[in-house]
Amino acid sequence: MTIHSTALAPKARTPGWPDLADVDLLRALVETERRRRRLDAAMRAAVAEAERRGLAADTGYRDTVDLLTDLLRISAHEARRRIEYAAPQTRSLSRKMRRVLAVAS
Repeated sequence: MTIHSTALAPKARTPGWPDLADVDLLRALVETERRRRRLDAAMRAAVAEAERRGLAADTGYRDTVDLLTDLLRISAHEARRRIEYAAPQTRSLSRKMRRVLAVAS
């Protein structure tokens, strides 16, 4: 089961949702997504900093995967995903960019 699973509570509702006007529900959707993105960015930054500092070794863990699985109570798969997501991404050059660089050199 992933951390996003609703299998345990498929009919769970947050009190008050049925009472919201459509426009208020739309606002809630937008605001919730904005907050989720901000939290995701904060998690990526925190994981990246933990990796940069070598925090796992300094606190007795074998690696950051072990640290995150123990500290956050997430699966090893999810921990690896978060570490990969937090790592700076090197983007491969597009075909167009390679042509521009080739002409410039």
